[in-house]
Amino acid sequence: MARMSRPESQARTRADLVRTARDLFIADGLSNTSLAHVAEVAGYSKGAVYSNFRNKNELCLEVVELIHVEAMADLATLRERGGATADRLAAALDWAGANVRDTGRNRLELELALVAQGDPGLRDQLTANVATLQDAIAALFADMAGSNAPDRFRDAAKTVFSLGVGLSAQRLIDTSVTADRILALLLPSLLATAGFDVLKDVQPPANAADAVENHSKQRSASTRSEASRAALLGAAITVFRAKRFDEVSTTEIAQRAGVAIGLITYHFGGKRGLYLAAAETVYGDFWDRLQALRGPAVSRLIRGLDLYLDTAAEFEGSPLALSTRVPDAELRAIQQRHIDRLVDGLMQELSGGATTALARSAVIGWLAFVEGVVTDWLQHRELSRVQVRELLVANLFATGQTVLTLAPGTPLSSRAISALLDRSHLPTETTEYNE
Repeated sequence: MARMSRPESQARTRADLVRTARDLFIADGLSNTSLAHVAEVAGYSKGAVYSNFRNKNELCLEVVELIHVEAMADLATLRERGGATADRLAAALDWAGANVRDTGRNRLELELALVAQGDPGLRDQLTANVATLQDAIAALFADMAGSNAPDRFRDAAKTVFSLGVGLSAQRLIDTSVTADRILALLLPSLLATAGFDVLKDVQPPANAADAVENHSKQRSASTRSEASRAALLGAAITVFRAKRFDEVSTTEIAQRAGVAIGLITYHFGGKRGLYLAAAETVYGDFWDRLQALRGPAVSRLIRGLDLYLDTAAEFEGSPLALSTRVPDAELRAIQQRHIDRLVDGLMQELSGGATTALARSAVIGWLAFVEGVVTDWLQHRELSRVQVRELLVANLFATGQTVLTLAPGTPLSSRAISALLDRSHLPTETTEYNE
């Protein structure tokens, strides 16, 4: 691979800093985030920040410009879509509502606007950026109306934009505030002032505002909403499988999913919520597939271990891996909840629900043994997959026999008794362990 030139390297550094700053500013706020922290998370020195930006406000301005560029890309997508006018309007309302619900991003823009009051240069640049975004909204309205005169819709665009800013500010103190009903009631009237009867082809036309509102609500609860959520989850799982949380941007996930970036906040509350939802999906999918196994106990145990090995190999090195112990408290809590479910399931299998402290400790110890063996196998690959699986199966039965030796009265289910009496699951003399 050719080595990057100095300008290319500088451009990459700048882009990395902006993406990292965006995530940190949105998550923690402008005032609570230092440039030193931005540099640390991005993997650069503080000097690298100051070689690209004079101060934090200048960096924040570029972050907001990036946010506006992403918003205009969403608007361009809305302009390109076809279909009935009411459908296009409903999609625009969905997009506007998702942006109002993006509390972290809106808080950041308000913070920068307050800072800009004392900085004329910053204020002028921010004003120009906002005007460009409003022009893009006006162009969307013009396209929907089949008009070649977007200027006629500029007042409507300014009003919608300003309303969104006001509602976003309200949501900082009252998260129950939404834009859906207000925009659905107001937008048809705003567009009508420019000569666009938004619902002229929709029946019945008795109450245009209610018709748009109901249509928007139906779409929000429709398959499209479910599909966008599923697409974001799938994209997040793919990206987080290969990268750490701080290496991933919401733009990357949204682009991979093919949806508007504002839908991340709409569905998950932000990147952090999406990250945890992705982990929940990975662990939940494993648990669902495990629960779906049928057949004799030993057969299900072997297939369950195969499923565990498949999942561990698929997510090798990822914090989403079942076999990865992570310092992240929330992620670890999700892992632990599924481990507890697995322990309960094994206890049900072994004793029919009755349990003792000794038996439960033995099962938890065996699961820790599984985790350790699989982690070592993934790192070194010195044993074959079959050898690893046989080692885990044999260890579980040895653990069960040890429990019975220490406490002969330990309750066992009929399935567990049959399995302990069946030695066909144990390694045979033909198994080769000296490769």
